[in-house]
Amino acid sequence: MTQSENSSRMDSDQVFHDAIHGSMELPPLCVEIINTIQFQRLRNIKQLGLCYYVFPSASHNRFEHCLGTCYLAGKMVRHLKQQNPDLEISDRDILCVEIAGLCHDLGHAPFSHVFEGFINEYRKENGGEEWEHEDASCKMLEHLFKENPRIKVERNDIDFIKDLITGKPEIYRRPKFLYQIINNKSYNIDVDKWDYLARDSHFLGIGKSFDHERMIKMSRVIGNEICYRDKTVDNILDMFYSRYRLHKTAYQHKTVLLFNKLLGDALKSADEHLKIFEKVDDMKKFTYFTDSILEEILKNEDNRNLRVARNKLKDIINRSYRKCFPLTKRLRFL
Repeated sequence: MTQSENSSRMDSDQVFHDAIHGSMELPPLCVEIINTIQFQRLRNIKQLGLCYYVFPSASHNRFEHCLGTCYLAGKMVRHLKQQNPDLEISDRDILCVEIAGLCHDLGHAPFSHVFEGFINEYRKENGGEEWEHEDASCKMLEHLFKENPRIKVERNDIDFIKDLITGKPEIYRRPKFLYQIINNKSYNIDVDKWDYLARDSHFLGIGKSFDHERMIKMSRVIGNEICYRDKTVDNILDMFYSRYRLHKTAYQHKTVLLFNKLLGDALKSADEHLKIFEKVDDMKKFTYFTDSILEEILKNEDNRNLRVARNKLKDIINRSYRKCFPLTKRLRFL
């Protein structure tokens, strides 16, 4: 893996101050990726979608989450190497893991996971294949390197990074434990989860009891898998309880679910005119496909084709949804 001319002038990691992890040092190549249009789009995608309309402080975005995941991924893989120097972990592997953590959510569409449900319902009705943001992240990663040729990354490394994002060693096989750091398909404990649980809890004002720093320190590789000391059992239980609590309190809040329903109706209505669901297949269009789609619909007041979509969105903004749905009935999103 090589760096570009600009990054070669940077002889040290760059420090980012984060609300969750404090001062985070990220390598120059990661900083170059951050400073691209394809990555900067994540600033305009809320981490929790329409939760922001119910919990005003939940305004954090995918951009900061990806930086946090990158930081934790690097911290985790270096700890594992320190615990067992005989492991096959090179500096090149460490950088690939950090880039994968940084880019694992490049493929998120507006409103994050909420949109994933909308598009899959649309594709099911129209005989299309299921859409997953991890696959879109891999496509956007390829597009990012294509559009920014100054960033030099070898083909084998790109394939490895994509496998780390999906959690499946399909192309470039490396030790199994490396694929359990960011997207752990084996038992769902990974740095992606640690960051979003800590971040969402913080910005929603919901306390958390699990300690991801302790999880890192109590981990090591045994039999080619990441294992944790028995002392961390309570901490692991606290981690999954934090996830449950976030779902119960915020993610599945009755008003959030109602807003999701109204948003889905608005997007489906506007799709015929704006071709919303086609944007995920074209990475150039996808680069500018963010939460700003709401303003795009609302500002076209003279467009009759968007009248139904505008009214649905105004029901969210004006809190006039009581006229549409009885709040006594709990709506479940897809």
